[in-house]
Amino acid sequence: TGANVTWDLGGAQVGSYTITTGVDDGCGICGKTDTKTVRVQECPDCEAPKPTCSCPSLSVSGPSGVTNPGDAMTFTASASGNLTYNWTVSAGTIESGQGTPVISVRTTQAMAGSNVTATVDIGGTDPACNCTKTAQETAPVQSAPTSSVVEEFGKAPNDDVKARVDNFFIQLNNNPTAQGYVINYGSPAEIKARKAQIDKAIAFRKYDRSRLVWVDGPDNKTGISTKFILVPQGAIKPAP
Repeated sequence: TGANVTWDLGGAQVGSYTITTGVDDGCGICGKTDTKTVRVQECPDCEAPKPTCSCPSLSVSGPSGVTNPGDAMTFTASASGNLTYNWTVSAGTIESGQGTPVISVRTTQAMAGSNVTATVDIGGTDPACNCTKTAQETAPVQSAPTSSVVEEFGKAPNDDVKARVDNFFIQLNNNPTAQGYVINYGSPAEIKARKAQIDKAIAFRKYDRSRLVWVDGPDNKTGISTKFILVPQGAIKPAP
């Protein structure tokens, strides 16, 4: 209707088609009409029209910080449309969310200091559009804590041993979840005498002896020696 008309012959078969125009000034189609003929033919050299593609913008985000060993981490796929989701992870176990945009991955203590890469494959895009269907994100797992030697000394007078015990318990009190290891090296008699020195210092200061683990090391034939070791929670226990 009107002075300009668009006639869509995109779905017409090969053949001739006519279009007729006339003017209606309120009395119906009055006066002269005009007819035009259009011929639809095969076009052997024409290319099929390319599909109009609308691909989803796909990305994956992981946890914002570092995950402690044994805890779960969350990965989220961001995409729009009626899609399917298939996840794989480089380590850990997908404990929930497979087939959805959000998964929870359970780590283990053995994964301390490593990374987890989560990869998502989406389905439901138009195959003719060659849309990006895979995305991934990598997140770190916290390294395991390590033990540290606070004091290491050989033969020493009582006052020196007492000062070293004081320093050791300062470190222990600053780390309430840590354990203190006392490893003595020497002959049985030397170890017994060193334990008496340490016990005397603990009793004098009224320290909590239960914070300590006592280990007898071998006799290195070099006289008595002692290590005070601070062992954070989760760290590997020291051995002589």
